[in-house]
Amino acid sequence: MYSSSTNVESKNNFETKSSAKKNSTKKLKLHKINNQQFKMIFGVMPIPSTWKVVNNKKDNIMFEAPNGTKIYGERFNTFYYSNNDQLNYISQQNGSQIKAPKDINRVLNEDFKPYLESNGLKYLRQFPLPQLATADKQLDNLMFKSTPEEKKYECIVTEWEDKNGNKSLGIIRYFTCYYPTIGGMNWGYTLNALEAPKLVYENAKEDYINALLNLQVNPNWLQKNNQYYAQISRQSNASHQQRMADIRKQGQAIINNGKTYSSILDSSHESWKRRNTMTDAGQSKSVDAVWERSNMSNQNGNQYQVEGYYNNVWKNDNNEYVATDNTNWNPNVDNTTNGINWDKLEYTDDNN
Repeated sequence: MYSSSTNVESKNNFETKSSAKKNSTKKLKLHKINNQQFKMIFGVMPIPSTWKVVNNKKDNIMFEAPNGTKIYGERFNTFYYSNNDQLNYISQQNGSQIKAPKDINRVLNEDFKPYLESNGLKYLRQFPLPQLATADKQLDNLMFKSTPEEKKYECIVTEWEDKNGNKSLGIIRYFTCYYPTIGGMNWGYTLNALEAPKLVYENAKEDYINALLNLQVNPNWLQKNNQYYAQISRQSNASHQQRMADIRKQGQAIINNGKTYSSILDSSHESWKRRNTMTDAGQSKSVDAVWERSNMSNQNGNQYQVEGYYNNVWKNDNNEYVATDNTNWNPNVDNTTNGINWDKLEYTDDNN
């Protein structure tokens, strides 16, 4: 399976085997599929020697034959869905289409039939193509995975006819991919299409299915692809670990500051008690103002003196303090500090 952005060019020096007995005596040529991402051949597939590469991007035509056969470029569509709305939101912000999954028959009946029939095509029949689903699954099994997944493939061939008697082939290569460890799923499909006059349609259909079934993937491309995405995954994991380390450092700094505040406050509290026995409240307030000290108490009425003026001051059972001007921060819900209980201190009237 390859994306519609790949280029296809003639190449005649590869060997292949045909899955259709009829094609064993038909003259074939092999076309290489160039992958633009890595600037190398993705793979090769056998096509009739009469098919010519046109790469008509406007009409999405990839091959044409003198008998009127047209083969269109692949189309790929994928969606993400989770029962967790937050995961859906994050995926949407990252560019994913969010849509609840449909099975392959619903995709055909709800999405493609109305569209194609509105464009003058008449639905004729459909049949499964499990060999192509198996081929897609085998290739997918060789691809690098950054997280465990459960992926399944299905494939059906649909046939259509226009008002002039020309016939069309539409192959839906459907997949679902569940992520058991991180949640959510991707689902979608690749579309392959062919159009031909009625008299040559059956031969064209066999030729195209034979080409898809006999696609040979370049092992060098597979190795390059897997190395590239493994490196991307490692870099992503390293960035994540660095972010987590930064968070832990920040949290530890808060706790270390709390320990520093604690040692200062313990001595300040004793000094404050001694000072209260020797001086009046007015003198004490003057000294506190000079040294920017604030009087605070917990819910039990115990009083403490804090260096500086902060919007929020929290104390834990180990007499560690955390002071911050962030009114929304709560150490009891922060992953870096929520291992122990924190009580919020309140300013007393003595500060007025």
